[in-house]
Amino acid sequence: MAFFGITALGPPNQFQSALVNALGVNVFSEEEFKASFLRCDKDGSGFITADEIENLLFDTYGFPPLEDEVSMFMEQFDANKDGRVSWDEFSSALRTLKESVNKKAAGAKEYKSWNKMRDDRFKHRRMGGEVQDKYKQPLTFNQSIGFHHKDPLQKEITVTERHPICKCPETKYAEEMIKTGIHFA
Repeated sequence: MAFFGITALGPPNQFQSALVNALGVNVFSEEEFKASFLRCDKDGSGFITADEIENLLFDTYGFPPLEDEVSMFMEQFDANKDGRVSWDEFSSALRTLKESVNKKAAGAKEYKSWNKMRDDRFKHRRMGGEVQDKYKQPLTFNQSIGFHHKDPLQKEITVTERHPICKCPETKYAEEMIKTGIHFA
């Protein structure tokens, strides 16, 4: 039995907890965000600065938010030139993020029919979406190879130089002689 979904072995469903939509945005209610918003609004003006968004998320969650989550919020408020965010703006951004993240996670379910999945596996057809569009992090070691291939830092690290073997004419001649079956004494 899981105590509030937490066990010594981790979450009950690893696949569901690693989905892209498994963010604090979907876990906490709008009332909890509003209570944190009011606590972050120390002067009582009804506005917080864009810099306080990370503090608001930390206050709501009780733990530091993911960098991706903070950047998703900050992208919503980049258009705001004065740097102040009202509760109405924050709640509309919250709803927008919930919709976009849930729509993105819906792509993780590729099949509705077991027969279709079996046919695709039998005929070696690849799945439609990429793994990094479905999950926040790789679930297995094999998925970790190339998981962050869109990240510019990872592209720079994974660039490999090729050093082909160049053979001299004598080596090529000797290899051809060996292929004929003639052994040298």
